[in-house]
Amino acid sequence: MMGLATAGVLSGLHFGAPTVREWDVAHPELPSLNVAVLADFHFSDPEDLEELAAIKRQMMGQQIDLVLFAGDYIGSRSLYDSVSRETIVDALEALAFPAPAFAVLGNHDNWDSRTSWVAAFEGSKISLIENTVVETKLQNASICLRGLGDNYSGHLKRVPIPDMCGDRTITLTHDPSGLLNRELELDSLSFAGHTHCGQIAFPWIGAPIVPTSAPREMRCGRFDRGHVGVTSGGLGTSIVPLRFGPDTEPGWELVRIQGLK
Repeated sequence: MMGLATAGVLSGLHFGAPTVREWDVAHPELPSLNVAVLADFHFSDPEDLEELAAIKRQMMGQQIDLVLFAGDYIGSRSLYDSVSRETIVDALEALAFPAPAFAVLGNHDNWDSRTSWVAAFEGSKISLIENTVVETKLQNASICLRGLGDNYSGHLKRVPIPDMCGDRTITLTHDPSGLLNRELELDSLSFAGHTHCGQIAFPWIGAPIVPTSAPREMRCGRFDRGHVGVTSGGLGTSIVPLRFGPDTEPGWELVRIQGLK
């Protein structure tokens, strides 16, 4: 009986390569794009950066057009004994290459040193889009990327979508609660992370703790509140170094936008 109980517990633990969660989104105003959304690395040991090689191999087979990093790059400050923030950003830059990449910060990055993380991204090929809107061209079409600061750590600013961008906008933030406007809907196709889909969850019960004020349907995977959004389950762990239960596998999101073409 004890052996069966142990096997049941172990069957809920997640090991091995990250999973690739695939989502299809129809959007008449955006070009057709394959978007990689990666969140919550929580790098804590130099070996954690070596695991990016497995993700790189997964991405190489998907013809990625755009890479979005949704924050929480640091897990343990002891990492800085041998790895700098700039080294982490360099590793993420290599992961994204040759696709254009945009990023926001997460609560752990802000609590660590917001100023230092902003400096680490300066001069890199990853554009940090904290509380701003930038325009870029993909697949011969102009789109806008809106980055919102993390609501959970108090860095969200309500940046409106410029008229020139309209529905050609993609919004990126860390805590999904920051995606909601005053009408509690989304202003654009949107992506977030932060929740780890609970990280520890149980059949029928779900995750007892999910650190966000976002509505339940926004805490894991795809949802629709006027526009479609996806909350990534993330790659790393926080506080407890394990992932357990349904829908909590470490992984990243492949979003296939079916658009103009």
